Amino acid sequence: MLDISLLKNGRFSVNGGAPRLALVHHGFRTTQMGAADKRQDKFAARYASLGLLNLARSAQVDFERGRIPFEPDIKYFDEDNYADDAALAAAISDWLKPAAARFVLVSLYSLAFERTRAMIGLMDASEHCIMVGGAHPTVAPEIDFAHLVVRGEGGGALRHILSHFLEPGFGVGEEARGICFKADGKTTMGDTVFDKSIADIPSPAFAYELIQDDTSLAGESRERWWKAVGISQQIYICTQSCRARCTFCSTYLIHGKLVSRPVDLIEGDIRHLIGFGNDSIQFHDDDLLQHEQLDELLEMLAGYDMVWTCNARSEVMNAGLAARMYRAGCRKVFLGLESMDQRSLDYYNKATTVEMNINAVNVLDAAGIGVVCGYIIGAPHDTVASILEDLDRVLQLPIFFLATAILTPDIGTTEYKRALRRIPLLQELGDGGTKLNIRPRPDLFGTSAPYGLPTVSDAVTKDQLNELYALVNCEFILRPELIERVNHYVYPSRREEALSWCALQRNRIRELASTATLPEVRTRAQKLSAYVEAQGLFSEYDMKDSA
Repeated sequence: MLDISLLKNGRFSVNGGAPRLALVHHGFRTTQMGAADKRQDKFAARYASLGLLNLARSAQVDFERGRIPFEPDIKYFDEDNYADDAALAAAISDWLKPAAARFVLVSLYSLAFERTRAMIGLMDASEHCIMVGGAHPTVAPEIDFAHLVVRGEGGGALRHILSHFLEPGFGVGEEARGICFKADGKTTMGDTVFDKSIADIPSPAFAYELIQDDTSLAGESRERWWKAVGISQQIYICTQSCRARCTFCSTYLIHGKLVSRPVDLIEGDIRHLIGFGNDSIQFHDDDLLQHEQLDELLEMLAGYDMVWTCNARSEVMNAGLAARMYRAGCRKVFLGLESMDQRSLDYYNKATTVEMNINAVNVLDAAGIGVVCGYIIGAPHDTVASILEDLDRVLQLPIFFLATAILTPDIGTTEYKRALRRIPLLQELGDGGTKLNIRPRPDLFGTSAPYGLPTVSDAVTKDQLNELYALVNCEFILRPELIERVNHYVYPSRREEALSWCALQRNRIRELASTATLPEVRTRAQKLSAYVEAQGLFSEYDMKDSA
């Protein structure tokens, strides 16, 4: 980490009036989809950073309650508004220049680690206090280009920083517990800190007004076509963390125990979003159905003319709940199905069964809700044959969209710890694998999924898993019933985009039919490619896709 004494130079001062906070949303141009196939980048999601917006609102509330000495001047910077990272860094520096205390707050994503390092390096570290947080810094906090690293929830940490930075008492006390920093050569490593501010922070819970003058984000997010509902959709969170302990997920490491926002405050937030012109919501919670007032939440949502999507788990789903969700405005659900193989579900610690998955998909579909399913390949016990058998089981379900992923040993997760014991080269991600400066290493593990990390299957290589990944996507998409589901579940303004995605899969299956190294993949790809050509599926969108 950068020594904070670098800022004791007369060009940065916390005693020169109100500080300026630049909230920097950076890294969404670096996507796993794009790493696998650049043609997919145009279909990627883009939305504001809820973590940064929540920090902004926390700072506003802290000033209103007299908990910080100055009202900070806050501006939100999104990379998509700038031609490149150099222009983004210049805009941040220019806006911060009039203030004596200049803070740059960045949510750091693993995939974008090197890009963000390079962008931050364009700003003078002796005049700007660089503060990073998010999922990656929480589990790997030794960030060499930042002065301050915050682990876990950052509201209390930001309050302490704005009140005590560079003073003798900095870094001392409960609110400072999550801060990592170096001062005069001595490093202090904070703990992961959880808070419950989501349960009581006044509406609006997230400072959406900060992005209203952002031309690319004003009034709406851009969700992927298969998850979008309505015309103007906004993301929103009303629960924190997740009750589940899936081995591939780090959310509970970052957010701790479940905390739910009271329904009356959620209703105030929804009114606020309606006031901005939003007609739809994506509940970005890990599992909306874990809300402790779920009955009251659904009843409240039913009183508003808004449609919404959410994430859920299969074990709680039944026909009655699915029907109530539909009546309350739910139109799509992302279901963490992951596999139709019980051995895999047990390995992932999903605490679900194949029967629960089948029931959840069927009752949601019967209720009129489009089912988007998470699906993972590449567990240690997976073979080419077992993956293809599992795919055939999945293809029998009435799923609207299949969001496939290769099992990733994300840093800090149980999967990472398992992989660390089995793959010696993984030690090279950090200093001997023991330090907390871990990050993806595409130079060691390549850029294909999972980016900069190894796969963990014993019998299937990373290249082979990527072939299977492409085949899974193509076999799911390139079916006549998919056109029916697109027409039924996709908002009219997004249907052409959806069909363009389908055409991309048509092109990919042609490529796979000639390039696949696995005989099983090549055979299935050739058969599917011939069928698609004979049926003329999505052929009218080939030109638009190639363009």
